Amino acid sequence: MTLIGITVRSWLYAGSCALENMVLGMEERAVRDGGNHLSTDEFDACLAIVVCRIGSNTFAHLGQIVGLYRGDARQIWDRSKDCGPSEGETYEMKPLSRIHRVPDEVCGPIEDDGVHADHRAAVVHYLLDMG
Repeated sequence: MTLIGITVRSWLYAGSCALENMVLGMEERAVRDGGNHLSTDEFDACLAIVVCRIGSNTFAHLGQIVGLYRGDARQIWDRSKDCGPSEGETYEMKPLSRIHRVPDEVCGPIEDDGVHADHRAAVVHYLLDMG
């Protein structure tokens, strides 16, 4: 989904440690999954909605992708019980919001790639409003 030259993508963390992995990634300013593959042209013009569902609650935070992660990505999620999100490219992100529970009517159904493109603008606005 694109908003006036800005791409909005969604990263989905799943499994029993999804929220823990989201927190660890946010702490290290990193995001990873196997579904998103960005070109360098998208850096700085890509917003990331990082989302996970725990029971009936959906949690998300928003960030701006600023490039490839420069540190040792293996150490980001080394404290996680499940060794972190699925393998894939690790990107550095500048957090734009804290982690918030997002109401179902805002985020819509969560799919294999996270928030459906039709709901991403609403989630971006919600997270920015929440801070």
